[in-house]
Amino acid sequence: MTRAEQRLNSNHGRLILAARAMPERLRHARLPGSTRTPRDVLAHVLAWQEEALRHLRCPEAPWPGQRELDAWDAAALDRLRQVGWDDLVASLEANHRDLRRHVGEDPPRWLGRWTYWHYIRHTRGLLAFAQSSTTTVAPIAAQS
Repeated sequence: MTRAEQRLNSNHGRLILAARAMPERLRHARLPGSTRTPRDVLAHVLAWQEEALRHLRCPEAPWPGQRELDAWDAAALDRLRQVGWDDLVASLEANHRDLRRHVGEDPPRWLGRWTYWHYIRHTRGLLAFAQSSTTTVAPIAAQS
């Protein structure tokens, strides 16, 4: 197994674990300092996976430019707006299987940016949000 395959599998697995661990009551709650919800984050990652697969199948396909990336991302989120949590997770899993079939001995340099490196940031955010939202702090008076 190549290093890229290991990273893809490992980071995808962590992302899926974070998604499955997200309490249902928090899936549509706004993330601190953001307009997005955990559900939006999964849709965003799914859109990036889809774009990676599109380029693996058709390497000459144009990439969204740096200036266009926010608009591209907003359009992708809008396109996926009606997709439910379980369907997003299932699509992430299906795309992962497809990505694994395309990752060979010499994957393209951009693959990590659009997949496994990208997963890390969002996995950390989901885990931190779930943890901070479930932590209860007892008042000092109740601690004695």
